[in-house]
Amino acid sequence: MRLLWLLFLAILAACSFSGEQTEDVTIAYKVLEIYPQSRLVLITCDIPEAPRPITYSLIASGGVLVTKRVVLDYKPASFKINITLKSSPDLLTYSCQAASHLGTYGPSTKLQMYWELWAKPVSQLQADLTLYDGDSGPTVALSCLASSGSPPIIYRLVGKDGRVHAQQRPVHGKAANFSIPLSQMSGWFHCEAANSVSVDSSARILLPPGEKALPGLEQGLQCVQEGGQSWGTAGPVTAQSRPTQAPYHPTGELPLTATCMLAGSLVSIAAIGFGMLRST
Repeated sequence: MRLLWLLFLAILAACSFSGEQTEDVTIAYKVLEIYPQSRLVLITCDIPEAPRPITYSLIASGGVLVTKRVVLDYKPASFKINITLKSSPDLLTYSCQAASHLGTYGPSTKLQMYWELWAKPVSQLQADLTLYDGDSGPTVALSCLASSGSPPIIYRLVGKDGRVHAQQRPVHGKAANFSIPLSQMSGWFHCEAANSVSVDSSARILLPPGEKALPGLEQGLQCVQEGGQSWGTAGPVTAQSRPTQAPYHPTGELPLTATCMLAGSLVSIAAIGFGMLRST
């Protein structure tokens, strides 16, 4: 009986130890300014599970300490740094570490800033429509945003004949917004996003919405004029229409918490059964 209880305590201790080891420091960045040979970047480090106060360290390539910051609340630590283009991409790698009275955490995954800021192709360009009543009558607001790509990213509104009707370079991470009066412009249009690495295009959109497309061409958006209603390339996008995704666990494996609970329950059942057998 005593051996079973010792086994139970050992399982709990192992689970607690593993839980501490899975705590991870996260690292993220945001581009603030773009210069010809450099980028002003805000890098954030965070580990919400660790006790406060906590000291965050920003580490550059080769383990070089860039700066430290002590955080008393549960907000991420922010580091504003100017990253200059260098000859070797390896010199532009950053990670985060943290330390509290319980020990150290990290390092985080590495940010390859040369890839992020200078060499990442444009991809996953999304175009969304909003139909509203403008000063010139029915108007389409076309929003274009690439979810990935090194800055600066230039967005263009392109017609079927390849003519560029408008061009914008918004703040990195923000969408370009084009206003299209339907009384003045009609036909097939698409968004184009380009940086120094690549060019990406969205699906073509037929304006005015609801017009019949010619055979063999993409099916245009079919929508009605409703103030402020947003539509994607396959119909209206609403909170109810977005699919939800359950947490993923590899086949045949349980999460750590569930595994510990199951093991503890089995040991408890064995202990109770052993006690009942002894009493009889």
